[in-house]
Amino acid sequence: MRKALFSFTPLGACLLSAITLLWASVAPAQSLTDSALSVSTVISGLQQPTSMAVLGSNDFLVLEKASGQVKRVVNGSVVATVLDLPVNSNSERGLLGIALDPNFPIAPNVYLYWTESTTGTDSTVITEVGTPTPLGNRVDRFTWNAGTQTLTLAGNLIRLHAFQNDQNNALNPSLFTPQGNHNGGKLAIGPDGKVYVIIGDNGRRGWMQNLLNGPFLPPAADDQFGGLAADNNHLTGVILRLNPDGTAPPDNPFFAAGAALGGEVGSNIQKVFSYGHRNSFGLAFDPLSGILWDSENGDDSFDEINRIVPGGNYGWVQVMGPLSRISQFKTIESNFFNPATAAIGALQQLRYPVTRVAYTPALALSRMFSLPGATYQDPELSWRYSIPPAGLGFVKGDGLGPQYNGTLWSGEAVPTAITGATTGTFSGGALMVMRLTSDRQHLDLSADPRLADRVVDNGIAYPLPFGTAANAPGYKLNGVESESLLIGQGFGVVTDFQTGSDGCLYVVSNTNGAIYKICKAAA
Repeated sequence: MRKALFSFTPLGACLLSAITLLWASVAPAQSLTDSALSVSTVISGLQQPTSMAVLGSNDFLVLEKASGQVKRVVNGSVVATVLDLPVNSNSERGLLGIALDPNFPIAPNVYLYWTESTTGTDSTVITEVGTPTPLGNRVDRFTWNAGTQTLTLAGNLIRLHAFQNDQNNALNPSLFTPQGNHNGGKLAIGPDGKVYVIIGDNGRRGWMQNLLNGPFLPPAADDQFGGLAADNNHLTGVILRLNPDGTAPPDNPFFAAGAALGGEVGSNIQKVFSYGHRNSFGLAFDPLSGILWDSENGDDSFDEINRIVPGGNYGWVQVMGPLSRISQFKTIESNFFNPATAAIGALQQLRYPVTRVAYTPALALSRMFSLPGATYQDPELSWRYSIPPAGLGFVKGDGLGPQYNGTLWSGEAVPTAITGATTGTFSGGALMVMRLTSDRQHLDLSADPRLADRVVDNGIAYPLPFGTAANAPGYKLNGVESESLLIGQGFGVVTDFQTGSDGCLYVVSNTNGAIYKICKAAA
């Protein structure tokens, strides 16, 4: 994608280290809009933290993206490196997600999502991934030994696509280089005890991206490994629901459909909980209802917050944002592209150019790949121009006050401001808070009548002079109409939220290399 977590730029995937240095030099102090809350720094000096898991009071594990290390932090200090994995951290790859067994520590299982380097050591070389090729992303179960403060590999649940060096099938091969983005990487354990895994489309253009016949006319294999059907090499753009051993639960929404298909593809379809996802850096269960939610990045338009339903089809690549806005989706994506590829449009992977996007909702819906029992789902909230959202998490309990119990928090995937800006001066690193309706089925956006249509019509704060680039400030990364959601600024790229045993909300900042704690302010 041309803007995403660890990419941060409208023009292409960039190395995180450069952005981290730039952001660190200008990062503002953290601030909150609610004076009844306070923020403090738990720990700083971490290297690109991505996710954390709470072990106990002032005791947690934190992942570092590029070092591949899982560190234990007690009372604000690193007391041990409990695991060091050989990761490939190019672009959005690396050590990305963690989840604990619901009966932890009685059942000492720790699940990790990471991208494996083929060299046996940490690597940033884009092609040094895939074991076996193209399977470089993996979800493993480890056993926690509190006495030795170590994690020991107990088994692999699944290996997923990571190797993107296949765009030689495009109209102009010279335009393409290998890519390492759209890996997703978040894990969550449901109230049912199952393991939920999200992976982005990883550059694929097949069934799970709502293209029955793939991206080419006439139909052809999508890459050098085949493609189209969701075999082991092409299972991307999905949320998976797995048993703790990696097998498919028989009550999964497409279990029967997968059995009917048979073979490797059918086995994978049985593991799918939802599909049609572009890329996500946030996955969290509502502690009050048990419903799963995600944040999702569009390309240049229509970032999303989604309520995830079993068997949901979330529309990508046919559409991002609500189906009723497909003409805007097509128009925006047709005008935000690299000039080198302007002749055929973008959507990042030119194998399926913008020109192929449908002009009407009905036509787009008719083109979607429909598994038996699948239902198309509009987002709960979307942004007309990308901001984009990243980490996602719910507040559990009344630790921040009863008004925050069950609220949904989101960070940003770029270290810029999203709200209230009518000039080019931004404070940056915004946090958003969203409340849910009483039935917990929808976002309660009633605080701002402009959001009655569930679309943030940003990008119109100040008209640009004639001839100004369409992706100038005021369009992308502008959060006008998001003002009612703003709760904090200065937090950098936020990749995770977790409620601690103290009732406070812990916030992981990737670019600031820190974990912050938001608590109820002292009276």
